[in-house]
Amino acid sequence: MIKTMKKIKNLSSFLITMIIISLAISPSFALGEGNRNLLLIGIMSFTPIIIISYFKFYKNDTFLFFFLLSIILFPSLNHPESMRWSTVMYSIMFGLTFIAYKALLYQEKFTIKMYQKLLKNLIYAYFMVLIIQQFCVLTGLPIFNLSNYDPSEPWKLNSLSAEPSHSARIVALLMYSYITIQELITKQVYNFKLNLKKDKWIWFSFFWTMLTMGSATAFLFIAIVFSKFIKYKNLIILIFISILMFFIIDLFKIHSFTRVYDILIATLTFDIEKIIQVDHSASLRIIPMLLIIQEIDLSTFNGWFGYGIDYTSIFFNGKIIGVKEGFSGGGLFQIFMEYGFVSFTLFLLFSFFTSFKKGDYLSIIFWFLLIFLNGVNNQIVWLSIILLFTNRYFRKNLLRIKK
Repeated sequence: MIKTMKKIKNLSSFLITMIIISLAISPSFALGEGNRNLLLIGIMSFTPIIIISYFKFYKNDTFLFFFLLSIILFPSLNHPESMRWSTVMYSIMFGLTFIAYKALLYQEKFTIKMYQKLLKNLIYAYFMVLIIQQFCVLTGLPIFNLSNYDPSEPWKLNSLSAEPSHSARIVALLMYSYITIQELITKQVYNFKLNLKKDKWIWFSFFWTMLTMGSATAFLFIAIVFSKFIKYKNLIILIFISILMFFIIDLFKIHSFTRVYDILIATLTFDIEKIIQVDHSASLRIIPMLLIIQEIDLSTFNGWFGYGIDYTSIFFNGKIIGVKEGFSGGGLFQIFMEYGFVSFTLFLLFSFFTSFKKGDYLSIIFWFLLIFLNGVNNQIVWLSIILLFTNRYFRKNLLRIKK
């Protein structure tokens, strides 16, 4: 009996670990067409078996269930000619993976210490792979685990994800989750100065990865992670350090940082041409949202139930300069355009209330930047939902134990 219980515990923990790892990395050997992670797809294909074995319905799953139902019904009934089952099934697989993960987590076999160790090991893994890649560039050897590489920017390296900007987002989320869990374990607010000695290697791995991967996105996410340590008493010092860093960066013309600054200033103007002119690559994340917002009309049937799958590709054609035919984007507003306001609202409510942790403004920032600004068929979106949900789950568990 004890052996059986131990096996069940080990299996639950193993499956949880595999789901998180498959969402957190995109090894180059597993990348298929359109950078789809075949390793992740393989793991997700087993989730229906987990659901059958462990599933229990919870009230807060309602939004997700209705969302998955809506993306089947609305295009089928409103625009049947646009129905593409491969796209819909991919979304359903992500949804089922979350349901399976939640069922496993609620078995209470995966401990907070296991979770913390996994987060730490993933940060180390990103660091070590980047170090190997940098050594390969330095010595002229074939670059290990390479994907989406531009020889004109030899030090812009992807590490363990599909591209550098993805690595920046994932490593920042992992670090934020690690700090959150460390606070829960120690029952103390994380103090960077006091905890640095104990966590020196994880901080070194984080900084090295974020600062040397060559991604402009990394600078933004370093600032977000560090905003967790802002207190009124050290606000003046942080402002002074920030101003000093700005002048140093400006003096040495650090390109990655200036890209972030320039695109932020351009975005505030809401001038599409100006945003494209400043940074064409970064503009492709911003302009689709602006164009969709301008098109929203809730007085029409399509506004409520969508224009059909892949409509954004048709809509953007000719409106955004320098993109290939079939380009789509717009974050969660893509759901609004293709499936309608109802589906958009259901996923918005599901993702926000699953991720949001009361009293933690950073969970909202991560939700906005990693979930709201990305499409539903994106592994970073579902990694973010799962990690933010897990952080919240362990916090609730500790509060329940206290009572």
